[in-house]
Amino acid sequence: MTDRLPSDDVLIGEHYYILASSVAADLPKLVLKHDDAFLVADRRGDFPNVPGEFGFYFADTRFLSLLELRLHGLRGIALNAGVSENALEAAIDLTNPDMPLRPHVVLPGRSMRLARRLTIYGQQLYHWMAVESFVHEPHDLVLTLSFTADFVDVFEVRGHPRPRRGTMLPAQVDERVVRLGYRGLDGLMRTCTLAFDPPPARLDAAGADYRLALTPGARIELSLVVTANVEPAPAPRALTFFDAAKRRRAPVERLEQEATRVRTNHDLFDHWLLRSRQDLHLLLTETPEGFVPYAGIPWYVAPFGRDALITALQLLPFEPELARGTLRYLARMQGTVDDAFTDQEPGKILHEHRRGEMATCREIPFIPYYGSVDATPLFVMLAAEYLRWTDDVDFAREMWPAVDRALTWMWSMGEAHGRGFLAYARRSPLGLPNQGWKDSHDSVMHADGRLAEPPIALAEVQGYQYAALLGAAAMAEALGREAEAPALRTRARRLQERFEADFWLPDQAFYALALDREGAPCRVISSNPGHLLWTHIVSDSRAQIVTRRLMQDDMFTGWGLRTLASGERLYNPMSYHNGSVWPHDTALAAVGMRRYGMTAQFLTLATAIFESVLQFDEMRMPELFCGFPRVAGYAPTRYPVACSPQAWATGVVFQLIGAMLGLRPEAADNQITLERPTLPGWLTWIEARGLRVSKSRLAVRVSQGHDSAAVELLARDGDAELVVRR
Repeated sequence: MTDRLPSDDVLIGEHYYILASSVAADLPKLVLKHDDAFLVADRRGDFPNVPGEFGFYFADTRFLSLLELRLHGLRGIALNAGVSENALEAAIDLTNPDMPLRPHVVLPGRSMRLARRLTIYGQQLYHWMAVESFVHEPHDLVLTLSFTADFVDVFEVRGHPRPRRGTMLPAQVDERVVRLGYRGLDGLMRTCTLAFDPPPARLDAAGADYRLALTPGARIELSLVVTANVEPAPAPRALTFFDAAKRRRAPVERLEQEATRVRTNHDLFDHWLLRSRQDLHLLLTETPEGFVPYAGIPWYVAPFGRDALITALQLLPFEPELARGTLRYLARMQGTVDDAFTDQEPGKILHEHRRGEMATCREIPFIPYYGSVDATPLFVMLAAEYLRWTDDVDFAREMWPAVDRALTWMWSMGEAHGRGFLAYARRSPLGLPNQGWKDSHDSVMHADGRLAEPPIALAEVQGYQYAALLGAAAMAEALGREAEAPALRTRARRLQERFEADFWLPDQAFYALALDREGAPCRVISSNPGHLLWTHIVSDSRAQIVTRRLMQDDMFTGWGLRTLASGERLYNPMSYHNGSVWPHDTALAAVGMRRYGMTAQFLTLATAIFESVLQFDEMRMPELFCGFPRVAGYAPTRYPVACSPQAWATGVVFQLIGAMLGLRPEAADNQITLERPTLPGWLTWIEARGLRVSKSRLAVRVSQGHDSAAVELLARDGDAELVVRR
């Protein structure tokens, strides 16, 4: 990295985890994204000169590391700052402090307003400024924009050291354009072009000066377009700020028109819904296969198989286009060869795909990387669920070859490690040591604190495999491949039997976190078995036992479920996976409890999650927060380097609503069932309009009733049947 991090920075995990700048972690941030470009700014709209994640990024590279605005050498005073309701633009209003302009002349504070507007379209950052004058007599002052392009790989920003870097190229400057360049060790040239309109009075490789003549009532508009490019691809032409903003909004508006519209009687809950939907749309990237949710800003602006699949499952009843795009994209990227460096095997679904300099130089294995044991069964689960909701047999037939390859990989992996369990062992020297959703180096352990030795079979992954096998069986029957279904169901039944025999801990009345290479169970209490309720692999009686254990004080903080019980040896409420609270993890367990009829526990967790999001800025649910016990009058403790927004955190509210409504699709039978719909006491009603099943759309309202929820069919477009079971 070009800047050394201060000594009080904190290393989170190891190798690929985040070296958190204590300076940046304390600063409020504005984030924007479009496709493969994103920015992180402070509340003045600057990329400040401090270590951390601030900057403008494209294709896993930070192009602009510094962008700071000064009024006659001074920072402006922030009056207001935020991201638009649709999350596509940032708006910042500044004013001037008392400013000495020359001897005995001071421009009084609050004499001018400087409005900054930022948006991203494609690989370009658009920055529009308007200066409004409220002075009573003319004044001249200088507005300065300082900038630096460092062309640092996002993994370097995260704290991954590099012994060598490429070469910075001489700047090219004319009266209105600066072109900064870097030739990487991969031989590619990356350029950052800054175009100013109107031309500034001074422009060089480090900054621009505008000399402003402030007269009473004057208004001056300025614009800057920053283009990030990786040659030999041609750089796109620049638009005006307003044209770029309009084009950026167009695909989001199309998505919103097609999405199921959900509203309730609760204004704050509706705000959470709106914030989550807009954040989700912010994280979407449009690929040739369709929209794919990227995992999170700032660290995971890239395709992640597991994250995209779980997010698509959460949103499936409300925005099925996400599932369709995700399935097509991951099918195209499915493993085809055996490659130890990327942990790739035929049939596996990718974990992560990066395109920065470190990836192209093979300094990291994410080119793409397949070190994920759970993405493959989750892919099959999503394909089967998409068919249940849409009855789109043609699309299912298109996906079946990829599903079949995934099933073959699952079979071969289960046989290789014995007893049919999916297990992982890193083969890549640069790969991830743990390859489930808790992929920290220390997230799978024994009760005495020893880390489990691979191959490791995680509890929740067996649940995913179970659901995938049953889903694939139903999919096969729908595609006229009835002969294949019995074997898949037999595999699922035998897996369930072996799982109960090997993972259940009678003395603890709970499931082991995992089995190590010797088949020894990791006898710790964790949140992982909560996912077993979601996939319905466990019996009704044991589901009740697991639920009671998860709701005890060492697991339930009052805000959500800890990833590891507070009594365990490696418990740390400030760790990434060993005691923190992940909202999506809690939601999966809650939805599973609801599926087994444990409605009171579901509502308790749903309420806790809702009350937690009320405490976060803009009601934006973060990736995770610390696992300290809830204290009356205090908010949850934030995690310093959590992604916010983050994809499966945005999906939590939709998954909870689906469970409250009790949505059960059977598109092949042209019906949708509301299974025992129930609402928490603080919600009077939920209304969903445009709810799709097969080719029909329904509008329904579920309201609090005397003994159970009341259901109204408000409208129907098509002939699908609505069934209510109480």
